[in-house]
Amino acid sequence: MCNRYSLTAELSDLTANFRIDRVHVPYLMRYNIAPTQQIPIIQQIGEERCLNQQRWGLMPYWGKNSVNANLDTLGDRRYLRNMLTKKRCVVPCSGFYIWKQEGKHKSAWRVVHQYKKTFAIPAIYDVWLDSEKIEYPMCTVITRGYAFGTDHPLPLILDDDAIDLWLNPGETRIETLQSLLYSLKDSDFRIYPVTSYVENEAWETPDCIEEVHPSMALVKV
Repeated sequence: MCNRYSLTAELSDLTANFRIDRVHVPYLMRYNIAPTQQIPIIQQIGEERCLNQQRWGLMPYWGKNSVNANLDTLGDRRYLRNMLTKKRCVVPCSGFYIWKQEGKHKSAWRVVHQYKKTFAIPAIYDVWLDSEKIEYPMCTVITRGYAFGTDHPLPLILDDDAIDLWLNPGETRIETLQSLLYSLKDSDFRIYPVTSYVENEAWETPDCIEEVHPSMALVKV
């Protein structure tokens, strides 16, 4: 999912659309979510589907690309394979950002779903214990290929039926789980230029998602 995304759904819409039973954490709409931040995730806890939060990105010793996990190599690494069978969650997303290189400059663009205001990105997670045995849940989203001619990984998206199976802890068959994961066609998305301020992860305002003239999307490299 490159390294920025937004979640701009109202809590009432989010809980209704994803059939969330319980909200465990305070919820705020987010316009410029970045790696290592705490992000909203959906997971199954007992009989309830819950809105919780986790750190976006696995701990550094697991490699530089800890924000995204490529579907094509997911089964090649034991720790990722174990998470796939036992620790799955969903990252709700209203749109993600990419940057296009144009000569000496790059421009910021937002990618949204043509038919869904908020969509479900499959993710896997683990829990890190510190020296005092305090738990720190952390997740990575599953991607495949690249988005719109850039080098930014393209997140996969779950449909409603796939969400149910993905969050079902009783499903552990890797082949079945991988069959739920597929890339959408470019035509299923809309892409539009946004302010270059999204490059700054501290910039967290509604104007991050507003469409701008392409010249306003340029970021100096």
